[in-house]
Amino acid sequence: MPQADAGAVFLQNALFFCPVLYYNKLEKFRDCPGCTYYKDGVILLHTVLLVFDIGTSGLKASLVDERLNILRNVTTTYPTHYLPGGGVEQDAADWWMSAVRAMLMLRELVPEYLKQVDAIGVSGHMLGLLPMDREGQALRPAMIRRDTRAKAVTETLLDRYGADYFYRISGNVLTPNLTLSKAVWLHENEPEVYEKTVRFLQCKDYLVYRLTGSMDTTDFSDASRAGLMNLQTRDYDYDMLGTLSLHAEKFPTIRPGCAIAGHLTEEAAYHLGLRAGIPVSVGGGNGMCESVGAGVVSIGSYYMSLDTAAWIAGQTDTPFFDAQRRLGHICSLDGRSFSVFGAMRCAGKCVNWAQKIFDVGSPRAFDAAASNIPAGADGLVFLPYLEGERSPIYDEQAQGVFFGMTQEHRREHFLRAVLEGVGCGLSQILDVLRERDEISDLHIIGGGAKSRVWKQIISDLCSVRLHDVTTLSDCAATLGAAAAAGVGIGLFESLAQAVGGITQASVLSPDPETRCVYEALRKRYDRLYPALAPVFHQT
Repeated sequence: MPQADAGAVFLQNALFFCPVLYYNKLEKFRDCPGCTYYKDGVILLHTVLLVFDIGTSGLKASLVDERLNILRNVTTTYPTHYLPGGGVEQDAADWWMSAVRAMLMLRELVPEYLKQVDAIGVSGHMLGLLPMDREGQALRPAMIRRDTRAKAVTETLLDRYGADYFYRISGNVLTPNLTLSKAVWLHENEPEVYEKTVRFLQCKDYLVYRLTGSMDTTDFSDASRAGLMNLQTRDYDYDMLGTLSLHAEKFPTIRPGCAIAGHLTEEAAYHLGLRAGIPVSVGGGNGMCESVGAGVVSIGSYYMSLDTAAWIAGQTDTPFFDAQRRLGHICSLDGRSFSVFGAMRCAGKCVNWAQKIFDVGSPRAFDAAASNIPAGADGLVFLPYLEGERSPIYDEQAQGVFFGMTQEHRREHFLRAVLEGVGCGLSQILDVLRERDEISDLHIIGGGAKSRVWKQIISDLCSVRLHDVTTLSDCAATLGAAAAAGVGIGLFESLAQAVGGITQASVLSPDPETRCVYEALRKRYDRLYPALAPVFHQT
């Protein structure tokens, strides 16, 4: 570690190359956690991890140090194609070109860090289906999570085998979004593509292939969430796949997300501006990587993601097969435990919608207006089903509702009711999870965690302490993938060690004065969906 008397010239150079120093304008080099020594005026780090996180609208490339500090990240975008009949697709080549563009940006910003990359981690959106041929070419665009063309196929399968058949195997409700449903649809509707397919890949698996040349690798999290894996055996359910006329050999080998999938090829290194031979980890689906990045890796720990959608998830040592199929499962990156979760389709999306409808200028103005209304919004109740719902009910036809309107209600009441409606939905999910575990604390991440008003409403409705996580709101999956890559190269002994310092943050506790009001609100909220469901389902 250089001393402060190293000179003004060194400090100037160091500030350019070290983001910790640059962004925080630190005067002492010892305050930079990752810096160790310098050479030619450039600060060098112990370890630099490169992470690619493939999102539904763009790819984020991040440089992460050994303490899981984000040194620098950049984002590139790519198009999503919407087709008649519910098709939603992305071109796999766009994922790779986005990675290339992102690396060009990083080379402009922090070229010295790229020389220090020790491992590459990968995370990506889940529930996709990308067919690859023997030459390693994509046979068609990838069907991504939001693709619902398998709706009729799913209904047929549920009529034939029953919902419990699939849920007891995979721990997930069979829906058109599952990879399993998409594979059956492709087999029936594009048989020539199915026959030519050598491997069906998820998006992060495709990127691993472009990095290493191997397309025979996926991880436990993606395989389990896809509906393909038997939770008891931690392997593909060969009987189920055979029953559905799907060939198990078309799916890649399931490996721990922390394992090394291969090493950066000469060709990939050339395009990315890196040295060849860098280890590349198997990686994981963004849902499981986000759990790791939120610091939730030990059995019995839970977190809430409050963003466009929202969910509550926790780590268990055994599956939780809910009799009413209200919960889903994702196997952990190492395959040893499970993330049991309940998800709402619209959370922040409801807030964004209300902000536009009621002409609210900013999130801060939204919070200020909502905070001027008492708990319970004077009897106004909002059902947050703008796009149907997932948990604890699964109903594609459920609709958003304001109930209990009177002439006394003002614009501010509606804003408060939206925040409370999402909070009620989350409290329903938590009630289901509490049938198994006592849950009094939740880590919270996501853009919605920036709103103290909303967090307090959720804390009160859920009777839970909310722990703000030091993770950047949009970087949890990145840090989870970085942790996995770090374990893969021996930087960390375990994921728990890797994320040990992530959850040092503030705590918000429930306000006992709102308890009676919110208990009454929950009773009213709980009665609304059963009463309105027949109306939602009228044709």
